[in-house]
Amino acid sequence: TPPPAPPKQKTKSAHASWYSDIVPAMVPIALLGSAVYLALQLTQSSLLHEKYLDEARTKVTQLEAQIEKLQSERA
Repeated sequence: TPPPAPPKQKTKSAHASWYSDIVPAMVPIALLGSAVYLALQLTQSSLLHEKYLDEARTKVTQLEAQIEKLQSERA
């Protein structure tokens, strides 16, 4: 009886090789990009809230000045 044939080596296609090399390396980059995006979004939200509070304080100060003016005119 002849000896068994050696197992055939499966060669990867060019696309499979490219994906197996690139995709695992891109996972940390995608995670880092997502973290940076979320940090920037949180910063923008925080700055918008701070701007809103500053505008509200300014408006309250103006209204308080109007109230004082009207009360002094009444007296």
